[in-house]
Amino acid sequence: MYYILGILIIIVASVLQAYCEYNRQAREDIKHNIYKTGFRFVLEALWILLLGAGSVILFFIGIAGTGWIWAIIAIIMFWLVLPFIITPIMRNRLLPPWDEVKADLMPKGYNERNYWRGDWWMDESKRKKKKTKR
Repeated sequence: MYYILGILIIIVASVLQAYCEYNRQAREDIKHNIYKTGFRFVLEALWILLLGAGSVILFFIGIAGTGWIWAIIAIIMFWLVLPFIITPIMRNRLLPPWDEVKADLMPKGYNERNYWRGDWWMDESKRKKKKTKR
């Protein structure tokens, strides 16, 4: 029972972390209003606390047995597996609808199926710069 609770807490922490990561990288006009306020520090602290709480639950519940293995698996899952699953889902849900950005993105080669994969929504300082050939 506690293993399920610990894993669920870590999944919630991963969703919050993906939300915070999106808003840290997004342009000002695309950021959500709740993240522009001082509440963003609460969100940042909350996902860190949830990650710690989930790991502690998994670690201490099974300390006599395999609890530490569950905690390590959960942390690895949080940092390596869940970002590949949750980040694209969050980005797809958090970006503005295609109809709102169609006029700006169609000339750049985006369409309704692939516009959420690009980095057009990122702040200029967060984008990875492509090296130019000399």
